Amino acid sequence: MRYFIFGAFVGYLSWGIALEMTIISLSLFLAYLLLDKRLDIFLFTLGYYLIASRGLLLGVNHYYHSIFYALLSWASVALLSSLVWSIIWSISFKKRLYLFPLALVLMVIPPIGFISWVNPLPTIAVVLPNFGFLGLMIEMILIYILAISWYEYQKNQHIIIVIFLPLFSYFFISKTVQSNPTIATIDSNINYSPVTFDKSDEYKRIKKFFYLIQKSDHIYTLLPENALGNYSQIQSMIWDSLDKNRTVFAGANIYNYRYSKNINVLMELDFNSSKILYKQRVPVPIEMWKPFSNRGTEATLYKEPIIMINGKKSGVFICYEQLLTYTYLQTFFYRPEMLIGISNLHWATGTNIKTIQKETMQLWSLLFGVLLNFSVNE
Repeated sequence: MRYFIFGAFVGYLSWGIALEMTIISLSLFLAYLLLDKRLDIFLFTLGYYLIASRGLLLGVNHYYHSIFYALLSWASVALLSSLVWSIIWSISFKKRLYLFPLALVLMVIPPIGFISWVNPLPTIAVVLPNFGFLGLMIEMILIYILAISWYEYQKNQHIIIVIFLPLFSYFFISKTVQSNPTIATIDSNINYSPVTFDKSDEYKRIKKFFYLIQKSDHIYTLLPENALGNYSQIQSMIWDSLDKNRTVFAGANIYNYRYSKNINVLMELDFNSSKILYKQRVPVPIEMWKPFSNRGTEATLYKEPIIMINGKKSGVFICYEQLLTYTYLQTFFYRPEMLIGISNLHWATGTNIKTIQKETMQLWSLLFGVLLNFSVNE
C-alpha cells in the first residue's frame, strides 16, 4: 500500500501546482526501472494516475451529474494506464531496461495513447528548454544513468548526487513561455455546452465576443473552443460588420450532414469571409468520438496538424488534444513555430484540468522553443 501512497504523492506534487514541479513526475519512469515487484509498480502507477487526474472525477460528475459514471471514467483511465506499465515490467532489471522504450511507445500510440495523460515525457523542458527532440533523447539517457547508478548504489552514489543537484536547482528557476504578441487571447467565463440548441443565448454570446474584439487594439484575436457555437452561414452575418483590418480565430461546432457527425473546428473570420482552418484530431473518446458509430464528433487522427496563422506555421490543439503526447509528437514532426490551444472547460470549474492542459502545452512549447497562445472558457 505504501507504493500507492508514494505514487499518489508524486502525482499530486507533479501536476497542477507549478510548471517547475512537473519534473517530479519523472519518478514514474524511475519507479518502473527500480521497483522489484510487479504489484509495487502497479500500485505506484495507479496512485500516480488517480491523483494526478483527480480533476477528471469532479469534472465528469459535474458534467453528467452522475458520481457512478464519474468514478467509472476516472478509475478506468488510471487502471488501463497502470496495467501497461505493470504488464511490460519484468523481474529482471536488465529486461526492464530493454522494455522501457516499448512501455513509452505503448503509452503514446493508440489505444492507450488516446486515453492516458499526465505523461512525464515533456517535463524535461524544465531543465532543457529549447532542446526539442534532442532534449527527449537526453532525458532518456539521464533516466538510464540514474536507474543504473541507483541499482549499483554502493559503487556509483557520487553520480547520483552530480545529476540530482542540477535537477533540484531548476525547481527554483522560473520558466516563462512566450506568446505571439500580435494575437490577443480572450478568456471567458460563460456557461455554454459544445452543442447548444438555445439560439438566443448563442446570439448574445457571439455579440459579446464581437464587441470585445471591436474594442481590442489587436488585429488578430483568439477565442476559446466552441465560442462560435453551431456555426452556420446565417450566423456568419454577425461577423460581416467586423472591421476590415481584423481577423478572428475561434472554435466552433459544425454539423457534417454527409456523415451525420459534428466537427469541432478552429475557424478564421474576417470581413465578409470565413473558413475552417483546423479540424480536431482526437475528440474525447467514447463521449465525443464514437469510433464504431455514425453519431458523435468526427476525428481526423492522421490529418496534417499544421496550419498558417499570421504567417507562422502553427500547431493547433483543441481541448482534449492538449493532454495527449501523441498529438504533440505528430505536430512537432512538421516543425511548427507557434502553438494554439483553445478549450471550453465550463464543466470542469474548480478542478485541476485547466491547469494540467496549460502546463502540458507550456512544457512542449518550452521544450521546442515555440510561441504559445492559449484561450479558455471556464
